[in-house]
Amino acid sequence: MDVSAFRMRRARWCAVVSVLVVPFIVPNSYYLHLINLIGIQTLVVIGLNILSGYTGQISMGQAGYFAVGTYTSSLLMMRLGLSFWVSSIAAAIASVACGIVIAIPALRLSGPYLVMATVGFGEIIRLVLVNWVPVTRGAAGLTGIPAPSLVSIPIVSERGFYYLILATVSAGVFIAVRLSRSKIGRTFAAIREDELAAESMGVPVDIYKVAAFAISAAYAGVAGAIYGSFAGVASPDNFTFDDSVAFLCMSVVGGNRSVWGALVGTVALTFFSEALRFLQSYRLILYGVILLSTAIFMPQGLSGLGPLAGAWLSRCAHSRGGRGRLWRGGEKRGA
Repeated sequence: MDVSAFRMRRARWCAVVSVLVVPFIVPNSYYLHLINLIGIQTLVVIGLNILSGYTGQISMGQAGYFAVGTYTSSLLMMRLGLSFWVSSIAAAIASVACGIVIAIPALRLSGPYLVMATVGFGEIIRLVLVNWVPVTRGAAGLTGIPAPSLVSIPIVSERGFYYLILATVSAGVFIAVRLSRSKIGRTFAAIREDELAAESMGVPVDIYKVAAFAISAAYAGVAGAIYGSFAGVASPDNFTFDDSVAFLCMSVVGGNRSVWGALVGTVALTFFSEALRFLQSYRLILYGVILLSTAIFMPQGLSGLGPLAGAWLSRCAHSRGGRGRLWRGGEKRGA
């Protein structure tokens, strides 16, 4: 076996083992709770990356899809007694339906007009949750949302939710990576680069745009279903415009053209928000500064720094190696 291939395989196995043992090495439950929230938010941001990074469609209504998934799953479990798994599928379907509903009238919109349409969708969902009191309980929200169970064993601990979220995020990452390398992903990229050129080549642009909205909404819907059972409560205050801005910031900071950028951006912004919790009243201002700074200094996000760092280290290694060879050669010539 090639040495480089062996080292790569060993590194992968080390990474897998490290991820699996996280719940046993985290110092307290608060940090594990934070990690679980990062996993849930990562699902939402992966969906947003598929929409904005792959197809170039900006959306600031992800909190709306997130809310639809949470309330659909929670109400089905509470009112009809359905299992978490069936309710999660229904939540994804409901979110996809909402994504298609907003995508069709938004097909002829772009730039700030598309942003305004998606912002309006998020606010409409929040107002429905507040005012549809007989179903959603209004501003009081839902309480006592059932926990998921696996083989009749309820998942109620932070560790149990960690592995559930880890499995879901892993599946989401796998699907997104496969999608980016498929014909659909390449078509999304063609639409992002030049929509008119793609349409002139016979690409059904409208269908692919609607599909991007639907896929993005499905990710948010599944994340919402997990969030409802994880938190045990759901309130309209958890799905505001601020949350949509946060999801967009996570996408941009991590790099919206990278699947792994969703994870990087979510981790970075979550810990940044926790460190500056005392400035939460200035949350939108901070997000604006972060977005502007990222656009100016890191247009490819944090995930774009990896290749740059690798190239820099490689250049340094070559230059050191070159100087070493010259020095050794000079020493020999001097000798």
